[in-house]
Amino acid sequence: MKHFRKIHWLPALALASLATPVLALGTGSVLDGAAGPVTRQVEQSAERLVERRLSRQVEDRVEAAPDTLRNPLESLPPELPVLTEQGEVAFTDVAVEDGWRAVERQWLFTGTDEEIARLDRAGITLLKRQELTGVGLNLVRFRVSPELDSREALRAVLPELADRLDRNHIYSPQADGPSEPQAQAPHWQTLCSAPVRVGMVDTSIATDHPAFRQARVVQSRFLEVDGNRGQLSAPRAHGTAVASLMVGDYRGESPARLPGATLFNASVFFDRNRDLSGASLGHLLEGLNWLSKQDISVLNISLTGPDNRVLATVIRNLLDRGIVLVAAVGNQGPAAPPLYPAAYPGVIGVTAVDDSNELYRWANRGEQVMFAARGVSVPVAAPEGGRVSDSGTSLAAPVVTAALACRLREASAEQAIEALIGTARDLGEPGRDRSFGHGLLDY
Repeated sequence: MKHFRKIHWLPALALASLATPVLALGTGSVLDGAAGPVTRQVEQSAERLVERRLSRQVEDRVEAAPDTLRNPLESLPPELPVLTEQGEVAFTDVAVEDGWRAVERQWLFTGTDEEIARLDRAGITLLKRQELTGVGLNLVRFRVSPELDSREALRAVLPELADRLDRNHIYSPQADGPSEPQAQAPHWQTLCSAPVRVGMVDTSIATDHPAFRQARVVQSRFLEVDGNRGQLSAPRAHGTAVASLMVGDYRGESPARLPGATLFNASVFFDRNRDLSGASLGHLLEGLNWLSKQDISVLNISLTGPDNRVLATVIRNLLDRGIVLVAAVGNQGPAAPPLYPAAYPGVIGVTAVDDSNELYRWANRGEQVMFAARGVSVPVAAPEGGRVSDSGTSLAAPVVTAALACRLREASAEQAIEALIGTARDLGEPGRDRSFGHGLLDY
C-alpha cells in the first residue's frame, strides 16, 4: 500500500465526485423553508458564519488559558506500585520527563543482534528479548541503574544506539469512565453486514454482556509479569464500551454497526488505581504484534500518551503493512499538546462531538484531527450488564473505524479515506480545521 499520509487531500466537493462509494451512508437532507430553498440557504449560511466567528472567539480564549489543560495523570502520586492479580508488586509506575509516566527505570530498544549485544555493560540489566515479526522489531527491554536513567546519560554511554531507544512509557485510555446508568437507547445504524475483520487494542471486553450475544470477539491478554510472577489485573469497562460501539447489538432498539464483523482485541491495560488504568509500551507492542497477524484491515486505538521512538517505528511498520490506523486524539483539553499515536503521520485522528455538533469540551485540537464523530454522553455497554453514559474521544474513534472497515472491503486505504472526506459534514472553520478535521461522520 502506498503511504496515504503522503496524499495531498483534494477538496471534499471534488472527492465526492471522484470516490467510488462502497456502502450507502446517509449525508443528510436539504430543508426548504416557506420562503424557498435559496432564501433558506442564505439564512443558514449567515447563521453558520456567525456561529463560526463566535466559536473561534471562544476557542481563542480557551486556548490562551493554561488552566484548560486536564491531565488525569497529575492525580497520581510520583511513585505508584502496580500489583499483580495475586497482590504482589509487579513494578512501579513513576512520573518522568514532561509529566508523563513510565515503568520505573525500564527502557526499550530495537536493533540487530550485534547492536543489542552492546547493551551488555555495567548499569544495564536485560529483562526480556523478543522478535516481534508482525511489527518488524527485534525488541529488548532493559533496566538501568539510577545514574543511567535519562536519555542524556544513555547517549553518553551508547551514542550510536540512543536514537532507537526510549522509556517503557505508560499509555492511558481516552474516555471519562462510566457516569451513570443510561436508559436511552442507542440510535446508530448498521453500516454493513459483511464479514469484515477489525482490530482494537484496549482493556478486556466483557463478552458475556447481552450486547455481544451475536458478536464474534477474539481476544488475547498481554499482561504477563517478569519472572513468571503471574499477570496484571485486567479492567473491562473501557474495552467493553468501545467494542459495543462497533459490534454491540441491542435487540429491538439498535442493531450493531458491524453485525458480520470479527473483532480482534488485544487486552493490554492494567489497573492503576480505582479510577485509572494504564498500558505499558512493552505490553502494547506485544498486543500490536499479535493484531498485525490477524489479517485485519483497520485497527482502533483508543489510547494516548507521549511521543516515543520505539512506538513511532511500530506505527510506521504497521502502516507499511497496509493496516489502517484510527486513533482517539485525546481528552486533555484544547490547549494541550498533541498526543500519540494519533499525532503520528498517517494515523487517522478522531475527535468527539455531542448531539448538537458541539466539540467535546476536553478534546485535544491540532493538525492531527482528521474526523469528528459522536462521543459525548454516548450509551455504551457496561461490564456488569446494561448501559451507561460515557464521553471521550475514545468513543468517537470506533465510529470511524467501523465506517472504514466497510469501505476497505472494496477500496484501497486512500480511496476509502477520500470517500469519507467526501461524506463528512463540515463543522467549524470552512474546510479542514484544527477542531473538527474534515468534519462530522454521523453514522
